[in-house]
Amino acid sequence: MHIGEKLMIQPNMDKSLFRYLAILCLFISFFISVPSMPAKASSNVIHVPSDYEKVQWAINNASAGDSILVTSGVYYEHITIDKPLTLRGESGTSIIDGNYTGAVVTITADHVNISGFTIRNSGSDFWESGIYIYNSFGNNISYNLLVNNGHGIWLDCSNSNILAYNNVSNNQCGIGLSNSNGSIIVGNNVFSSEECGIGLDYSCNNLIVGNTISSNDYGIWISCIGNNTIFHNNIINNTKQAEPFGLANTWDNGFEGNYWSDYNGTDVAPQDGIVDTSYIIDINNTDNYPLIGMFSDFKVIWEEKTYHVTTICNSTISAFQFNQDERILSFNVTGPDSTVGFCRITIPKALINETYTVLVDGEEVDVTVLPISNSTHAFLYFTYIHGTHEVVIIPEFPLTLILVLVMITTFIATITMKKKTSKTFQRRKPENNTKIVNMETTISVGKDPFS
Repeated sequence: MHIGEKLMIQPNMDKSLFRYLAILCLFISFFISVPSMPAKASSNVIHVPSDYEKVQWAINNASAGDSILVTSGVYYEHITIDKPLTLRGESGTSIIDGNYTGAVVTITADHVNISGFTIRNSGSDFWESGIYIYNSFGNNISYNLLVNNGHGIWLDCSNSNILAYNNVSNNQCGIGLSNSNGSIIVGNNVFSSEECGIGLDYSCNNLIVGNTISSNDYGIWISCIGNNTIFHNNIINNTKQAEPFGLANTWDNGFEGNYWSDYNGTDVAPQDGIVDTSYIIDINNTDNYPLIGMFSDFKVIWEEKTYHVTTICNSTISAFQFNQDERILSFNVTGPDSTVGFCRITIPKALINETYTVLVDGEEVDVTVLPISNSTHAFLYFTYIHGTHEVVIIPEFPLTLILVLVMITTFIATITMKKKTSKTFQRRKPENNTKIVNMETTISVGKDPFS
């Protein structure tokens, strides 16, 4: 079948550092290479159906750079986007339905943004897609649901696109790239595809990171050309987890790779969430640092900046929260009763930069601060007996307690200073014939209250 028809790390990590820098360069080159859109005096916002009854009519009447907001409802259409536009639905309740024929959404322009839609029911041909992107550059397809299509999303001769946080299910192929390079595929949930979850054909220099790829015939399929970077993905219960056909790709970022549900490796020394032995895919493809638990990435907004708290864990994590006033992290963990659960969590020190205390259902547990911790991130590892538990991570002294201690200390210091100052001024003024040495003695006894 043809598709197209992942600091102080650890010692001796020069090669790993090179891979890490290469990945960073991929991100930078993408943003440098995307040309700026010509500035418009103003961008219009068009509403469907209040301004135009059909989505395509709104597209036809829009100008480059406009936004089209589509209200919740079902729109039986096939739309073509041939100019730079932003299309926004209402959290998946704005549904574009192809009625089982053709491609539902076709993009032939650069710089198109689509988010918040359910896109479903394309034609039954393998190449008919929920979203078909042809000869197009710099698009962002995010936070959509794509279901019951040939391809959920298909990039054809289209470079430097972003496919992020989409839910792609029950398609013949979830996400497919043909002759398409330099794209970022991040945070998608791709499952229950008849053929492959993510398929690449004649496509290279793509970054596939942080996706959950499960219950497909093939998890990841790479044919005809390699040189893609793949890490922090959860690759779960696919008939064939990965098939790169011997074409060399990179399956880790130099110190962390992917979670493979079929790998029974161990994490003994040190316990850090990384399996002690490599996961071999084929002769040219090895994940050198497979994860022993599933990878999760939680976004935290703090003082108008976005931070990422990541976990490697063999529990299901839910109800993740960051208390901004107390600077406390909390979440729930669930797993098979009486088994041992573990969590390795990476915390930006900008969020919490203290000696950490970990509580499980209110009781403190032992926590290891891993040696890979650095000036910007703390890596913590702890275990617990499975069930359903609340995990709370706090500084050793919560922020409110620190403020109280500072106030008390300041009050005591002020009182002490006043007493010392009062004693100094109550001393009798020396006689004029007092020797200089006595004056010096008087000064030395009455110490500077600020020293």
